[in-house]
Amino acid sequence: MHHRESSFAGVGGVRIAYDVWLPDRRPRGVLVLCHGFGEHARRYDHVIERLGELDLAIYTPDHRGHGRSGGKRVHLRDWTEFTDDLHQLFGIASTDWPGTDRFLLGHSMGGAIALSYALDHQQDLKALMLSAPAVDITSGTPRVVVEIGKLMGRFLPGLPVESLDAKLISRNPAVVSAYEDDPLVHHGKVPAGIARGMIVTAEKLPERLPSLTVPLLLQHGKEDGLASVRGTELIAEYAGSPDLTVEIYENLYHEVYNEPENEEVLDDLVNWLRPRVQS
Repeated sequence: MHHRESSFAGVGGVRIAYDVWLPDRRPRGVLVLCHGFGEHARRYDHVIERLGELDLAIYTPDHRGHGRSGGKRVHLRDWTEFTDDLHQLFGIASTDWPGTDRFLLGHSMGGAIALSYALDHQQDLKALMLSAPAVDITSGTPRVVVEIGKLMGRFLPGLPVESLDAKLISRNPAVVSAYEDDPLVHHGKVPAGIARGMIVTAEKLPERLPSLTVPLLLQHGKEDGLASVRGTELIAEYAGSPDLTVEIYENLYHEVYNEPENEEVLDDLVNWLRPRVQS
């Protein structure tokens, strides 16, 4: 695939860096990939390589405050900053390749962003794929603590509130080591602003999901210790999509595309997407 880097001015003028990966011939569609909290798009090069089999133009942004993009590190005032940036990127991709179908893939926090976007723009999407979507992050937390957390997220969005254990991303020690040594990865705590955004987004899902009818693939590791598999089960229960596939992988951790069994997981992703690209 051919690769280039570019950027655009997102919400509030924040510079959003993104990569474009192009097949050798005219793309059959455009796919945007949304990465998770604290990481960046280039951690998905191996996923993009597999998706390249489908002759898609693949656009992979670093979210604001992440990776090579501008903005205060992992800082967020409102969840719509993520989704509005994503909408701008889809507009750029559609200008580059007018008339092509749009596909959206999101992992973890990026899965929550992708789901939010799809609920508002599903008429523009051909299919939606979510890997370990972070939509169940408060299970077992007392309600009063959740409400206090939401207030802190509103008035003190930069306040660090929760640490993430890197060892829970994958059972592959090499993946964990590369993650810990990656200078583009944020290794600090989750700030209150992003935590609030994910909580508020998740709270609206039971009401909103029945309206979701776009073809939907859900992939999740059963032993995910960072984004509970209950989030995927909730999406599967409430989503109105008649074309719905759920893959729960025994023993796998959070980053299913980076587990020792990742070839099986990527096969499932590519094989599910292929007929929807070709149709």
